Amino acid sequence: MGDDTAATSEPADVRSLEELLEVLRISDQRELYERGIEQQREAGHPVAVLVKALADLPGVTGLEALRASRRVVELLTGARWHMMRQAREEGSSWSEVGAALGMSKQAAYDFYRRKLDQQDKSPDPETASSPRSRAALGKPTS
Repeated sequence: MGDDTAATSEPADVRSLEELLEVLRISDQRELYERGIEQQREAGHPVAVLVKALADLPGVTGLEALRASRRVVELLTGARWHMMRQAREEGSSWSEVGAALGMSKQAAYDFYRRKLDQQDKSPDPETASSPRSRAALGKPTS
């Protein structure tokens, strides 16, 4: 197989978003090549080019891809929360925030509220919700 140090040298928790997305991209590429090899073999076509391309890809295990996926979701969820606060501070209603997220205004409000509550329960005082974050909560009907 090809050089796999770039894709798997660090645990998912310490990689940048770009590195995590690269792990997921490689995992997807490997899956596509594997499926293509299988289909071409079943059709009786040569697969040497696909086998070589697969061998040249860095190795990424399913567990590595799952860990990277989990971390990407965590990072995007954190970013979503901050973007929701920004939208609210800019005057967007919970209906507009919910629509932007493909959910109801109540679901958006509840998500934001749960994140505030989780922050407040954290033993780390650095993660406690700020007055700014609480102010963006407003009312669920706005």
